[in-house]
Amino acid sequence: MRTLKRTLPIFLLLLLVAGTVHAELVSKIAAIVNDDIITTHQLDLKLAEYFANEARGRKIPPQQIAALREKLLDRMIDQVLVKQQIKSLGLTVSDAEIDQAIADVQRKNKLTREQLSKALEAQGMSYDAYREKLRAQLLQYKLIGRQVQSKIDVTDTDIRLYFRSHIDDYREPPFVKLANLLFPLPQHADDAQIAEVRQRAAQALARLRAGEDFSVLLKELEASGQAQGGEMGRFKEGELSGAIREALAGLKTGDYSSPVQTLAGFLIFKVVDRTPGHIRNFDQVKAEIKQKLVDEDRERQFKKWTTTLKKDSYIDIRI
Repeated sequence: MRTLKRTLPIFLLLLLVAGTVHAELVSKIAAIVNDDIITTHQLDLKLAEYFANEARGRKIPPQQIAALREKLLDRMIDQVLVKQQIKSLGLTVSDAEIDQAIADVQRKNKLTREQLSKALEAQGMSYDAYREKLRAQLLQYKLIGRQVQSKIDVTDTDIRLYFRSHIDDYREPPFVKLANLLFPLPQHADDAQIAEVRQRAAQALARLRAGEDFSVLLKELEASGQAQGGEMGRFKEGELSGAIREALAGLKTGDYSSPVQTLAGFLIFKVVDRTPGHIRNFDQVKAEIKQKLVDEDRERQFKKWTTTLKKDSYIDIRI
């Protein structure tokens, strides 16, 4: 049991117990938070919800269950304190505000109302329950805005320091744009057939490296049925197989790889373009970094505020 700050009169405790959940026994009270109580039944429901959603089938050792219950109860206490503060300040959220929040969700996820409803049903949540969940979130945002927004301070210096210390997070991966010539192998090709196709690929490569136009040679080889190919598109180098990466190593834009043997046949790759990995411009990511730092600072300030709120509240934990 843990008691913080002031002590409620014993008759008020009795009234709280008598008027909650049809006169549950005192032993089934998990915690008293000012004028509200949290029951063991409510805590068990939160535990079941955790296993169904956050744990997602992950097994938790029995010896950790007690610690998990304590953590969930602490989270529930925070939620009760937040609700009490919302009520005390008279904060409300209108249906129009909820409608706007839902419209934002639909726009960002490119969902129709029907698609959103189906997505919610797949998660076991009704549309009305979703609206109420949004209402609770919006109320908490308003409370945060009232209590901690003025304490949030993110400067240009903070943003630049974050950018410099996390520079690799803003480095775009290198891309390579490819075209290819495929000289197919006959099904169940023998050594002689493989050697013949390899020789045709080597001859084509020699012509390309001598300066012949790739598109012109491709049309000629396609017309004679010797090869096929064309533009392949852009790839992150990490997306390519080891054999292809090895064949492309050191090649510059306009270069051709040596023939690469695959199950389909012999491939010659042309490097159409290379885009080296480069750092995104600071001005491009400044707003993104600022929002991240503001969100993190808001979370820190809110935790500090709830810690102070706990110290100034009556909290009696009974499990």
